Amino acid sequence: MFSMTFRYIFLLGTLLLSTTGAEGQKSGATREQAPLQIPNPHYVVVNESIVVNAPVDKVWARVGGFCNITEWMNSPEWEDCKYLQGNGGPGSVRSIVNEVLVGQTQYSYTYAQAPRKDALYPLPHGTLAAEALTATTTRLSYTMVRDDSMLADDAARQKDIEARHARCAEWLKNMKVLAEGGKLPPKPAGSLRPPITTPFLNTNPHYSSLPMSIVVDASIKQVWARIGKYCDIGEWAFQSCELLSGKEGELGAVRTIGHSVIVGQTRYSYTYTQPLRVSGLYPMYHGTLEARPLGADRTTLYYTLVWDDSIQSDDAARKRLVGTYRALFEKMLRNMKKLCEGGSLTPEDKRAPVNY
Repeated sequence: MFSMTFRYIFLLGTLLLSTTGAEGQKSGATREQAPLQIPNPHYVVVNESIVVNAPVDKVWARVGGFCNITEWMNSPEWEDCKYLQGNGGPGSVRSIVNEVLVGQTQYSYTYAQAPRKDALYPLPHGTLAAEALTATTTRLSYTMVRDDSMLADDAARQKDIEARHARCAEWLKNMKVLAEGGKLPPKPAGSLRPPITTPFLNTNPHYSSLPMSIVVDASIKQVWARIGKYCDIGEWAFQSCELLSGKEGELGAVRTIGHSVIVGQTRYSYTYTQPLRVSGLYPMYHGTLEARPLGADRTTLYYTLVWDDSIQSDDAARKRLVGTYRALFEKMLRNMKKLCEGGSLTPEDKRAPVNY
């Protein structure tokens, strides 16, 4: 065991690394963040969609499970999906490339692949989402976000993008067949893909999730217009926010708070994470903000966090971190509620909880 352990605390997704002694007492000052592993990332977005002739509830029940993937991929490369951790909710890990469900809304999920040792991390994420168009039709969308800056040249990047477009389009066609009550042909013959043997950066990850919510007395359109932009966090949280790259409302946009990247979104939600840095453990921290209608004039706001708590020193440290997150983000939810209901924040509202 190390004589000193490291405790990661995120303030609004900003990494604050502090050393703690064996008894959990802070024994050193907050350190500066290490440089980004990839100093000049270039986030590319691949999106495909298809219209399904079925209601959104029926569509999502048929293809929206995190382990439905091997059915609609219909590929000989993969064995049937199983859960390595969890049961399909936030923090679950599926056997397909050990992908982690890092964001989930009523009709969407976002997954990520964790970084591996001695390898550049392209921040790979995918989002499957369903949106009702009418009472009997649904738009299914599949979106991939990743950093392609490590590819050799523009030709390699374009080839990669085209391959991903083709893959997503094929998967969506299969999902449409299933969601409309049809059947896919048997898997074609072929060989299983060889397992990836490179160890993960965190060798024994364990993912935790923290769901929080609050009811707002305003319509979903009013709520999202008031607090749903990516840098609105600068008003209802405790730090100012600006975009470092990308545009408001676009996947791959990066904001100053934590250098956070928006990696998944729907009409009334977004999911963000942080890039890997050159040193230290990586907690796979993700946050998802979602609004759901609760009648015509009320809305439920959900804030869900997912992170790898294996980097904490012991169960007591894990419990303290949950308390830290809860105090911080529940206060932010109260601030959002006040703003959405027409109020103004006081100096106390804008002050972070004492024990962050």
